[in-house]
Amino acid sequence: MYSSRPGRVGATTERVLDAQQALQGMTVSNITHVELLPAGTSPATDGAAPGSTVKKTLATYAPIPFVDQRDAAILVLYQDYEPINDAARAAFLPVAGVFEVALLLMCVGLIPALRRVTKRLHNQMAEIERRAYFDDLTGLPNRTLFHQSIEAALLEARDDKESVAVLMMDLDRFKEINDTLGHHLGDALLQELGMRVAQVLRPDDTLARLGGDEFALLLHPADENSALQLINRIQEQLLQPFVLGGLPLSVEASVGVAIAPAHGTDHATLLQHADVAMYVAKATGTGWSIYDPEKDTNDARQLALVGELRRAIERKELALYFQPKVDLETRAISGVEALVRWNHPEQGLLMPDVFVPLAERTGLIRPLGRYVLEHAIMQCAGWRAANLDLHVAVNLTMPDLLDLDLPSYVDGLLQRHGVPPSSLELEITEGTISADPVRVRHVLTGLGEMGVRLAIDDFGTGYSSLAYLKNLPVDALKIDKSFVMNMERDASDATIVRSTIDLGRNLGLEIVAEGVESDAAWAALRAFGCTYAQGYFISKAVSVEELEQLMADGPWSTQPVDEPSTGEVESLDRTAIVA
Repeated sequence: MYSSRPGRVGATTERVLDAQQALQGMTVSNITHVELLPAGTSPATDGAAPGSTVKKTLATYAPIPFVDQRDAAILVLYQDYEPINDAARAAFLPVAGVFEVALLLMCVGLIPALRRVTKRLHNQMAEIERRAYFDDLTGLPNRTLFHQSIEAALLEARDDKESVAVLMMDLDRFKEINDTLGHHLGDALLQELGMRVAQVLRPDDTLARLGGDEFALLLHPADENSALQLINRIQEQLLQPFVLGGLPLSVEASVGVAIAPAHGTDHATLLQHADVAMYVAKATGTGWSIYDPEKDTNDARQLALVGELRRAIERKELALYFQPKVDLETRAISGVEALVRWNHPEQGLLMPDVFVPLAERTGLIRPLGRYVLEHAIMQCAGWRAANLDLHVAVNLTMPDLLDLDLPSYVDGLLQRHGVPPSSLELEITEGTISADPVRVRHVLTGLGEMGVRLAIDDFGTGYSSLAYLKNLPVDALKIDKSFVMNMERDASDATIVRSTIDLGRNLGLEIVAEGVESDAAWAALRAFGCTYAQGYFISKAVSVEELEQLMADGPWSTQPVDEPSTGEVESLDRTAIVA
């Protein structure tokens, strides 16, 4: 090694790695410390020389190649680090200052953003809480908050020895409003209804929407009189038409009342009893009802029966019975009416009045109606295969009549089982027609165009019968049994029956008299020109096997019928009618 310091000439370098890297053509720099000796002083062999100082330096190892590349040399340069450090500091401090200022400005700029984020989080938490306790559509308290309000009111009333009233309010025929005008106008109706009812409440009363068209009210303190006063104020509000889509609409509601502690001491019991009272009001058409334990049919057994009915439909535990319809001229069984029965595994054969109301209240009425319709068509196909030409009548429910897909559904069933449309007769009541005349007419027109026979059941009990006959594709009228059963004792009923028969015949319709229970009624109907008879005088609803045996044994088309003498209706031999 050559060095400007004579004492280093000829020595070897201690930094072997740096020297090797430099020999390979790399320039290597390191910070190191160098011992500075006074002039004329040689390095000590052991430890530091007297008077020497240690200096922080930058050691640089740079390769020096030769032209012929046979040998190589390394230049090692030691520089005082202080000037380098001062230069670096002079260059770094302004840059660091800029970064510090930029960081400070960024923090200042983040303060509004952080404030906005905090506000947004607060609003989101408030929205979550609002949705947990309030209804989105009306802004009223929801079921959860209403339950808490009842419990708080009961606790306070218990201490003050006061009464609390819970009211359940449900709009009548709201589904038809939704189906006819659309859900957006149905929602607008619920919003306006909530505002109207809220206007007649006392400051401490609570109005909540529990779902759908079901509202609930909490009155505290309250008794029967104050609850009825509020119902009157609500009904006055409903007298004013609701204008939806430019159309004025009259709305009615049914209200049920339960009062604590007489009708319950917790929110679940009070709501259940108020709901029972509301359905009583809806069934009776009174508009309101106070809970009466004697009218409460919602016991545990019936609740269990609802679940069993759903399973019975799925497991096909329901059976169809058929009541014959007889031609008054030929005495032949021309058709049957399908009536559903439930073969309950524990309770035996259940009549429709036991489970059909449950189906109507729990939403099972539609699958139940489809079950009856499909199995009636299947049985008709079986009879046709056995050369028995019987048309089958099935009663349509209101959900069926409001279903625009019903014609295509019926057409699919008929084609699947190979039954001509003329072998199926669908019976409708005037009450179901009036629910939504436009929609019902559309459905019935589709069925009529297919060739399915249509009959108006319980004719004479409605208020727009002639209008229905004019506007609907009807093939037959079924005179309500209340007129037929009383016509022997009541001249007015006899006149109604005869006039209805004349009206139907003049319109080219078939006439079916229901409730025929005597030979005198049979003879009178035949004298009046009635087409068919149906009732216990002929046969009650029977199973398929009993019906087929009845047809095989009965002289339906062979026994002559005597003509009634002038001025009186002669009795007919019952044995000529019933096998």
